[in-house]
Amino acid sequence: MAEPLAIAVVGTGAFGGLHARTLAALPEARLTALVDRTPEKASALARELGVAAACGSLAEVIDRRLADAVVIATSTATHVPLALEALAAGLHVLVEKPVGATGAEVEALARAARTSGRVAMAGHVCIFHSLVSPLVERVRRERFRSAHFVRHRPAAVVDRFPDEHPITLTMVHDLAVAAQLADGVDPEEFSAWQAVGPQGRPDHSWAILRWADGRVATFHSHWMLPPGAPGDGFDRMEVFGDGFHAAVNTNPQPWTWASDRMHWPVPLEMSCVHGRPTGMLAEELRSFLAACRGAPVPGGCRMEDAVQLDRWMQRLLESARRPR
Repeated sequence: MAEPLAIAVVGTGAFGGLHARTLAALPEARLTALVDRTPEKASALARELGVAAACGSLAEVIDRRLADAVVIATSTATHVPLALEALAAGLHVLVEKPVGATGAEVEALARAARTSGRVAMAGHVCIFHSLVSPLVERVRRERFRSAHFVRHRPAAVVDRFPDEHPITLTMVHDLAVAAQLADGVDPEEFSAWQAVGPQGRPDHSWAILRWADGRVATFHSHWMLPPGAPGDGFDRMEVFGDGFHAAVNTNPQPWTWASDRMHWPVPLEMSCVHGRPTGMLAEELRSFLAACRGAPVPGGCRMEDAVQLDRWMQRLLESARRPR
């Protein structure tokens, strides 16, 4: 077995913490540093996971040569600047979604990745879901005519992510899957709508993509579930073609625990079996570690895929924000 790859996680919030906890248990990785602009947060997680270094900046990781690769799980506006800094220092990078705040940023990162000789991978985690991956492969053989995606989250998401939009924070996952179902072919029509909640910010969005050959994909993403709903909401997708129909409930996973109330113990297919991480995040990170050692970056997670996905989101955002 190859020597574990030294890797750091930049950003120790909700999803950065998931990355860190998963990497700490992967034998292919050696989690060497945690980074957060609030050093106390990095230090607390480092103590929990037994990580030697807690840093206040990526520059410190680079100066101390603490890692060969980094996961960037910070706010969207900082993704590309941090990724460019890491690539310039010779580090491989996995960048959480959405990869950048603007299309120009994502294209700049794609160019830097091509010339750096290092891996730059987009964190499109749903590509690795154990129910989604085989569905994508089969649909590519059978060809779909229509697809429908639903992704709903609690109303509290609006306050947790005040700078995000349902299209860029949650619908983005389904757009990435749709791009794979369509084998990377761009739609010719983009339409979207949004609704603004009591906070004065968008909390509800619908979208339609139409391809030149008549295929259609529809999307519904909202942050309106009441406080008693499952904390990670629910997601499902349906795909229709000539002679077939496929339906997948990807979240929560299909088992429950009932005591004083109903629980979904594995809401997002991220869990641990016999001390080893399983599920889509573990597979994404394993694929990134393999790419750092020379394996190809999986389709859907290449920088050119991120550029295409950003272009789709920008078209939908323009449509959703258009006065009607």
